[in-house]
Amino acid sequence: MSAEPASAATELRAEAGELSFLARAGEREQRLWFRCRSATAPPAEPALATLLMPAMTRGGSLAVEVPISARLLRNQAEFQSVQRAWSSRWPFGQPPLREVEVRAPSRLAPGPGEPGRVAAFFSGGVDSWAAVLANPDVTDLVFARGLDLIPGAPQHAKLADEVEARLREAAGGLGLPLHVVDTNVRAFSDPLVRWETYAPSVLAAIALLLAPLFERALIATDLEHRRQIPLGAARLVDHLWSTEGLEVADWGGRFNRTERLEAIVDHPLVQRTLRVCWQNPGGAYNCGRCGKCLLTMIALEAIGARRRVRTFPAELDLGPLRDYALSTPLQVAFWEELLETTRRTGRRDLEEPVAAVVATGRRAVGGPRHELAQVLGSSSWRLTAPLRRLARLRRR
Repeated sequence: MSAEPASAATELRAEAGELSFLARAGEREQRLWFRCRSATAPPAEPALATLLMPAMTRGGSLAVEVPISARLLRNQAEFQSVQRAWSSRWPFGQPPLREVEVRAPSRLAPGPGEPGRVAAFFSGGVDSWAAVLANPDVTDLVFARGLDLIPGAPQHAKLADEVEARLREAAGGLGLPLHVVDTNVRAFSDPLVRWETYAPSVLAAIALLLAPLFERALIATDLEHRRQIPLGAARLVDHLWSTEGLEVADWGGRFNRTERLEAIVDHPLVQRTLRVCWQNPGGAYNCGRCGKCLLTMIALEAIGARRRVRTFPAELDLGPLRDYALSTPLQVAFWEELLETTRRTGRRDLEEPVAAVVATGRRAVGGPRHELAQVLGSSSWRLTAPLRRLARLRRR
């Protein structure tokens, strides 16, 4: 008799617009749900995407009691292998992930009900705006509530509704439908796995939830290819969540963050809705003082575009940088790229404080400067013009 699995997804319930299941990873157990206001009959694949990395923190096996896409079941072993290798180098003080045996019946996932529809995740941030404006084949936008806007967090109580309202305005201006998905997954996952390593799996789960509607779903990467670090959204892993009927694809690795900003900053909808803050003290849309806000505001200032974006405070205060400490490789990569931007634009007044942040971050975390960066150099600047052309097409 085989041992009871260390992790499992059981009691799956699927009805129009909602999927829920009892998730167990070792001793931790909770009922998770995804709720979509777009009427669709959700498949079971989101349960595997949601639970796989939490299960890898416990090892053993993971059982899913209902049929899963045969393609997904083949690819999950490769996904696990990559994440296990990456986790051996994560600087978070946690044990590396362990591969698990996935036990689930298989099926051939059907194709979309309407071929040709392409979804892009849309939070109102730099990456998602750039992805939408650069891909004229996008037909639908997806906003996930419960990821960076966490249910129960006091600063997010009213903000989530404000953000959704602004994104609906933006979607309407683009002439695209906005699908809103709510989930409670972070209440289960946060004690088990770091969010910055796990977030793309939840985006994949939401894409799979909506698979009956779409042929393709775009996940915007954080970094350009030459700065890619071993965690988060990356071409090496995200496509492995594709099924027979849905292609999950990355977008953005050809462009750094400044290039993405330059491509979107003249769009009037971007100027009214751009949102990067995740701390949101007092419910602020963009507080202007956290690391993410300062990263974006300094980049906008360096390229001469800060005053065009009306969602940030009117003044740029660099004072908080004196106490700001980078704590993850992803943050170091972002600020290294910003340092290049300040040097390229000749802004010594910005370069000096940014260089200090990068220096202390490298000492604390280590730099994400990989051999790949040395091979590729800085050739990605040549691609900014095509990105701008696509952005202008979308504005029309």
